[in-house]
Amino acid sequence: MGSYLQHYGAGEERRNRIIKILIISGISVLILLWVLYFVFRDFSEKQTVKRFLAQLNSRQYTEAYVTWGCTASTPCPNYDYKRFLDDWGPAKKISSPWQIASVDGCKAFVTVNVKADGSELESLGVERGTKSLMFAPAPECQEPKWRWKQFFSRMFGGGRS
Repeated sequence: MGSYLQHYGAGEERRNRIIKILIISGISVLILLWVLYFVFRDFSEKQTVKRFLAQLNSRQYTEAYVTWGCTASTPCPNYDYKRFLDDWGPAKKISSPWQIASVDGCKAFVTVNVKADGSELESLGVERGTKSLMFAPAPECQEPKWRWKQFFSRMFGGGRS
């Protein structure tokens, strides 16, 4: 015959274990959501630039001009097709395809730096709402914010940023 206090506290141990699992699961889900937010927050803007660069790399300059937000019939006020071709066309004499070098998200737009061998770094801006392309005012966002990539790069990458 078992003693009177043999199962004393067994229910409380189980309840404590369930609470511990729920708290750890909740914290894990919050961390996962935070990581997914930082990975995918600039995804659609980055896809717009990838489409633009693919059009440039395949020498479809009229389609790239349309992706920029202008057409041959209604050119942009200060950026006509001839000037576009001077900046991005065959006269540029690049030796490798255009590719994305870095991405930095601001509140109103995303700065995407692109490069190709034979050309200097170009900073593009993609507006968040309209996904229209423009030249960015600076290679990185000028708003005050925490620079996570630079922090971890300096912390684990030997001081490179």
